[in-house]
Formats: sequence, C-alpha cells, structure tokens
Amino acid sequence: MRTSPRSDKLAVLVTGSSSGFGELIVKTLARDGHRVFATMRGVATRNREAAERLGEWASAEGVRLEVVELDVTSDHSVASAVDYALTCAGTIDVVVNNAGASAAGPLEAFSVEQMAALLNLNTLGPMRVSKAVLPSMRAVGSGLIIWITSTLGRVLPGRGGLYPATKWAAEGFAESLRYQVAPFGIDVSILEPGSFPTPATFKSMIADDQEVTAAYATVASQTAGHRRAPADPAYRRPDPQEVADAVKQLIGLPAGRRPLRRVVGPVYTEGVAEYNQTYEQVRAHLEEVLRRPDQAITWTPATPR
Repeated sequence: MRTSPRSDKLAVLVTGSSSGFGELIVKTLARDGHRVFATMRGVATRNREAAERLGEWASAEGVRLEVVELDVTSDHSVASAVDYALTCAGTIDVVVNNAGASAAGPLEAFSVEQMAALLNLNTLGPMRVSKAVLPSMRAVGSGLIIWITSTLGRVLPGRGGLYPATKWAAEGFAESLRYQVAPFGIDVSILEPGSFPTPATFKSMIADDQEVTAAYATVASQTAGHRRAPADPAYRRPDPQEVADAVKQLIGLPAGRRPLRRVVGPVYTEGVAEYNQTYEQVRAHLEEVLRRPDQAITWTPATPR
C-alpha cells in the first residue's frame, strides 16, 4: 500500500531558489511549516546577496529554511547537497526541480556546445537531482518529485527554439520517470507554467552566431505583418505566486493521486490542459492496443538460410 510522506514534518529540496519561481516556492513552503532546503549555485559568489536575503527572511519569519549550495550541472555538487539534506533531515520527502535558464536565437545560430550546456541545465539537471534522491525515497517507499517545465514543452505556438526543445526533452524524462518509480510509492508530477514576469524572462543564453541570427530576424520582419487579435477583456496579469501555490497544492494531495501534468497561468496556456487530456486518452488507448498479440511483436534478427 502506498503511503504519503510525513505530513507533519516534510523535508523539501528546491533547486534554483535565488529568485523568481524558486524564491517564491521556498518561501511559500517554509511558511506552510515544511523544512526547506533552498538550493542555488554560487551561494558565496554570484548569488551571495540572494542567499543572505533568504537567510535573513527565514530568521525574521521563524521558519525552517536553509540555503544550500547546489549546481544541478555538477554530479559532485548535487551529491553533496543531497547528502547534506539527508544528514540534516533524515529524509527528503519532496524535490522541486525548478532550476533552469532560457535562450534567445534561432537553433542554427547556437553552437553545439551551447545546446549541450542548456540541455545539461534544463534537462539533465533535474534528472541528476532526481537520481540522487531516488535511493532514499525507494528505501522508505514514498516521495514526490516535481519537475517545473513550460507549456512550451508541450505546444509550440510560434517558431520554437532551443529553450522549448530542452523543455520537451525534460517532459519526456519526467513522464518516463513517473511510470518507472510509481511501483516504489514515489510520485512524479510536471508543472507547466505559461509566461510569467520573472527575472528568468529577461536573462537568456544568446546564440553565438549573430550573423545567422540577423538573417533569421530579417526574414521574420518580412512576415510579421499579420494582424493581432483583439485583447481579451478578461485578461489578468500573470502572478508568479500561482506557480508556488500550485507546488504547495501538489504536495498536499494524497500520494498516488497527484496528476501527471498541471498547467499554471493565464498566458501561453490556452488549450494546453485540453491537449494534455487528449494525450492521456490516446496514450491509454495505445497502451491497451499494445496488449494485443498482433501488436506485441518481438522482432528478432533474420535467421540466415
């Protein structure tokens, strides 16, 4: 029988906590009484001020929040942070894979090294953290791993790009992981935010080849004459706190009943939840079809005559 993580003293590890979604998530969960390990890279350097602000906030609020160094692109850094959290709390009940970065420019203009670096951060980073916590979660038979991706990781309303590609890959990793770890009593859920005004929106990896970028920009300007649809009178400005609240709600759901995907926000989200629902129906149908003998074929090499 599946059991929920300890409801009174949850230990939660959140990546990318220096600003944006991550900062709001750790504050929301700490206020809710959880023991939070707010991780980020460069605690003593690039993010020193952010780390100090979080520490001061935690002291003033009287909550259990500790800032921990963690670079999701480093095996050693991930292992050290997870080991530290396990030593302090005895268990990690919830992981929120939030760390990531955006990118600007056409795919052709990025070097392969840039592509590999962003894939390492946005896709392999959360998988690296998940691998590090899974042994302890399997040992206790419970846990929750949340992957924060993007609606651009499901539907491309425009021309796409490197950032959406990394999020599509992350979606594949997260969904595969969900099915594989479920028998151990571990949940995996994907949060798909639309567009939100956070610091990450304005900090992107810029494609190396600016000549190629300029060529694409010229063509884009020649085809950008389409008329915009009128604004929806019900429009509301997206509030990043919605993502933090969604994380809190997922944690509060019973184990085994958390959804695979949840869409968050009013912008870049139209129809994505319905798309996910249709996908689930198609997936379930194909799974049923593959049980038929004519579909369950194991191909073997041809026997030489």
